[in-house]
Amino acid sequence: MTVVDKSLFTPTPVFRARRKRVVVRVQVEGSAGQTQDAMVRDISAAGMSAVARLAPLVADDVVSVALPDGSTLWGIVRWTEGKAFGVEFDKGSHTAPVNGLLAG
Repeated sequence: MTVVDKSLFTPTPVFRARRKRVVVRVQVEGSAGQTQDAMVRDISAAGMSAVARLAPLVADDVVSVALPDGSTLWGIVRWTEGKAFGVEFDKGSHTAPVNGLLAG
């Protein structure tokens, strides 16, 4: 078996999903059951960036997001900065609602 030099390995790039700037008010519910309004700043098929109205969210918390069309999706808070936060969506929970926001 031929040994390959590891330094020659080129990893496959992980492309970020196309993001769209939006201003949409949503309801975010954390795993402890607390609900609050948030303003979405940008959204993609993979996640969203938003700002909480009342209290900062906690990184790694599982949240559900109620969109204006009545649909709900869920994901994990991946980062926080003050009241701003980013959510990575569960791949199975968002296809139609997020595509609607991206198209509109």
